[in-house]
Amino acid sequence: MTRRKKLKKPSELLNLYGQKLNLGIEKKLSPVSFELNLSYRSPRVAHISGYIVFRTGWVLEFDEIITQERIEIRKLKYRYHVMDKRKKLIFRYDNVPHFPKIRTHPHHKHTKNKVLESKAPGLLEVVEEIELLIIAQPTPPSTG
Repeated sequence: MTRRKKLKKPSELLNLYGQKLNLGIEKKLSPVSFELNLSYRSPRVAHISGYIVFRTGWVLEFDEIITQERIEIRKLKYRYHVMDKRKKLIFRYDNVPHFPKIRTHPHHKHTKNKVLESKAPGLLEVVEEIELLIIAQPTPPSTG
């Protein structure tokens, strides 16, 4: 007789984190549409992924691997990739350890021409940064 291990219930804290992100995105004015997926790798490790489309045609693709440690959420890996409607990079935050000389290693920000030091942002902080960039863009002259 084969014994099967009972799958433990996924962390409620990780689930609440996903709900908080979902509500935070819904409250923003710039996103036209979005998709947020939460899948569990184990009861205390989850993968959050998805995209947000902004009214300018810009797209934010995101991935986070998060874990619950006691009563806190810790982000193990992240990637927030922002591109314009032609799919050209605007900026990307990630923590892939491929720039060891950067003081904030492994955290960094890619721009069109360089890699910058950065702290690990959260998804909603990145959305706010995008919204500020959208607001700062000059509006095209009206044709009327």
